[in-house]
Amino acid sequence: MVFKLYGMGVSTCTQKVVMALKEKSIPFDFININVLKGEQKSPENLARHPFGKIPILEDEDGFRIFESLAIVRYIENLEPNKGARLIPADIKTAALVEQWVSSSVYNFYPSAQGIITERAIKPVAGRPTDEAAAVEHRKKLVPVLDVYDKQLAGHDFFVGNDFTLADLSHLPYFNVINRVEGDLIKERPNLAAWFERCTAKSTWLEVMGFVQGAPKCH
Repeated sequence: MVFKLYGMGVSTCTQKVVMALKEKSIPFDFININVLKGEQKSPENLARHPFGKIPILEDEDGFRIFESLAIVRYIENLEPNKGARLIPADIKTAALVEQWVSSSVYNFYPSAQGIITERAIKPVAGRPTDEAAAVEHRKKLVPVLDVYDKQLAGHDFFVGNDFTLADLSHLPYFNVINRVEGDLIKERPNLAAWFERCTAKSTWLEVMGFVQGAPKCH
């Protein structure tokens, strides 16, 4: 089965899905949706995603699913035994994975995305950075990262020594943060070691190759 993935190469949510597809060695055709040009709000994309966003995964039967974490869970359920086990079979370990996935959504994402918007997205879009907002987002993110640094002490990934959805749900955002405010990672040794392990994975290097080869958004 060959999937169609609608998204944008530099989109962190798109990268989550690409990483999962690479982990499971699932081929896909990529259809670029340029968010900076508003293509996500086109009638065609609204038919695929009622909120006019990306990414969307579509299979050969026309089945579609949106929301990056929902897509990744679907991919994991298709091929649970290929590549990394993104959701462990053990229910207690799986619960811990979901605990940190939830943390990525509620504790980490709002401030992380705020920094990314101000420091990475706005400059590319030709819009001025709101420095006060960037500083405030950073201030709110710091205690979250301190918790993460403690969590990552003594093991390789968020839940034990295996790469899971808990790590994948964070990785693309940290990749941008490393570029725009990298001291947030470097000042926390356990977090820095985790980031180095994740970005050294062959599948993540494939994701970065995909991003380089994807159509440019500007």
